[in-house]
Amino acid sequence: KQWYQRRVRGMSEQWFERVQYSWLQKFVVNCVRSGKLPKHVAFIMDGNRRFAKVKDITRSESYAMGFEKIGEILDYCETFSIRYVSVYAFSIENFKRSEEEKTELFSLMSEKVNYLLGKIDKIHEKGIRINVLGDITLFPDRITKTLARLELETLHNSEFCLNLCLAYTSRDEITTSVRCMAQGVARGKLRVTDINETLLDKCLYSEDLPPVDMLLRTSGEVRLSDYMIWQANFAALQFVKVLWPDFGFWHLIGSLLDYQRQEPMLREYRETYKPFLERMTEAELSAVAHSEHCKLQSHEECQFNEAVTEAYIQSHQTRTEGFVRDLKCERRELLEYCAQLAVGGA
Repeated sequence: KQWYQRRVRGMSEQWFERVQYSWLQKFVVNCVRSGKLPKHVAFIMDGNRRFAKVKDITRSESYAMGFEKIGEILDYCETFSIRYVSVYAFSIENFKRSEEEKTELFSLMSEKVNYLLGKIDKIHEKGIRINVLGDITLFPDRITKTLARLELETLHNSEFCLNLCLAYTSRDEITTSVRCMAQGVARGKLRVTDINETLLDKCLYSEDLPPVDMLLRTSGEVRLSDYMIWQANFAALQFVKVLWPDFGFWHLIGSLLDYQRQEPMLREYRETYKPFLERMTEAELSAVAHSEHCKLQSHEECQFNEAVTEAYIQSHQTRTEGFVRDLKCERRELLEYCAQLAVGGA
């Protein structure tokens, strides 16, 4: 117990330090790097509370060690050139926890986000962009403000991308995207016929990110907990029987090797689905264009016309691109507003 408590007290300064690999680990790294590796890995960091019970430490100490583990994992991912890492840090469902536990979590969250803001020069040096995916307005204002500041401060970094999923669930993300498109129709920016899978994908919080290639959950639980279900539709799923603070190098190696085993099959599925989606979208747009053209013509004059289809597809692209651009601007403005919140002591 005392060893874990000393580890918690001294861990923050280690967040940006490089992991020192043994000769065996270096050998294994080179072997694994010779195969196909994921671009985007998403983690469900499960097991912090159970870890606290097993090690006889407080929940706060266990959560703090979980934060330390993120820094370690980022270093491993950098070693394997995995440029996109997403972590499920706080679900919307977590707001249902006891007031005592939420107070602990909010206090730790505020402390660690402020720690990252204090290390902003090192973050810029390493080129890390930090995205916050979720509805941060659900948090107390002091946390909302610091999260918005952190995202804005790192907005132009491009070497590495860490996505903190906070106040997030897939259902809420998809619902928010559908609501945005409905508002676009109500405002005359979109037509109902513009709404399709491709547009929905661009309205998600993760629209700038590649799809998830590997989704990994610790603790041994075999469920996704409403996390990145849309983005992980062709992902390799890994359920590792270790609590998050104990997750380490060899656990990641095992998951990457299993990913390499599954990758050819998953790539085949992706390559088959992409042209199918493109053909389906083109067929839908062609049918809409033909239907609208026929409304303006007599029955005898209503014939298939490629020029009409091309003109409609062009207008569709113009509308959807303009809508997505405006949506990005609205989200950026909300972020800037949150960063300027007047908070006592902030």
